[in-house]
Amino acid sequence: MYLPSDDSIFLSNIVNDYHGQLALEIGTSSGTIFRELSKNFSIVIGTDIDFNSLKHSLMMSKNDRLICCDAATALHNVKFDLIVSNPPYLPNAKNHTDKTVDGGPTGVEVLIHFLTSVIDKLNNNGKILILVSSLSDKGKLERFTSKNNLIKKQIAQKDLFYETLQIIELSK
Repeated sequence: MYLPSDDSIFLSNIVNDYHGQLALEIGTSSGTIFRELSKNFSIVIGTDIDFNSLKHSLMMSKNDRLICCDAATALHNVKFDLIVSNPPYLPNAKNHTDKTVDGGPTGVEVLIHFLTSVIDKLNNNGKILILVSSLSDKGKLERFTSKNNLIKKQIAQKDLFYETLQIIELSK
């Protein structure tokens, strides 16, 4: 399980500015962002590939659901107003792997996998919020968003001593 840190708290604060009926969080883990989404959305669905992480997020309202699955692969015929993810975003470290932070060789492969699983699940006016790091290959992410006709907008930025975190909003 990924324990909440600067990135989770940063994204959960931004999530408070969004409201709607149906929200999805991919990679729910500790539930920090999930709980914030529940304040402003009628129904929130959280997914995580790690069942043990989901057990820590069990405090939820009667309309919220947690699903153990890879990204959004278990969801069909549903459209969301907001989709949020704080994915593993660091480039894989040599001789060390940690699924909670390693985002693939360039740091965006896991994110692109997540996005691929949700593009068809976004309402026409819906938004996707993602967190990215300056240590990741943003060019690869840019090519993906362009290829999929997604509009990209930087919402917020936080400078840390070792990296810069950005929250990006994607829409159709």
